[in-house]
Amino acid sequence: MVMTDRALKAAVKQLMSTQLYGVLATASNSGAPHCSIVAFVSADDLAGLVFVTPRNTRKFTYIGARPQVSLFVDNRSDQADDLMQVIGVEASGIAHELSGGEAGPYRELFLAKYPQMSGFVRAPGSAIVRIAVDHYDVVDRFQHVLVLPVASRGRG
Repeated sequence: MVMTDRALKAAVKQLMSTQLYGVLATASNSGAPHCSIVAFVSADDLAGLVFVTPRNTRKFTYIGARPQVSLFVDNRSDQADDLMQVIGVEASGIAHELSGGEAGPYRELFLAKYPQMSGFVRAPGSAIVRIAVDHYDVVDRFQHVLVLPVASRGRG
């Protein structure tokens, strides 16, 4: 069965809206990979993903030096018989800290999904980071790979 771009986009939107956490991949100054679990929210009709992190973390430092990142999200349940139902999505793009008035709408979007994180999000040492997504690689049925390009990177 061939999935249309419209159906693929709907599947990605569904996954990104229902999953709470993803694994962010950044690269150190030497290019070594670094992975971190982050709470995230999808923004701008899939053109952006937003997460919050303290500025004193390796991931934030690495983003400053090498802003090309990817975020992996999936719906696995750790049940062996669910393997063919698992959908995994890797969103690739450029990450940067949002500042000033630019951060406000994304902060509120993030807090709508994670109201319990208000203190963390509003802390002076926390950065609101937006990934301007270039494309999504979608894997379903264990080895079936589809690519959903993002028309424009939107703001960022």
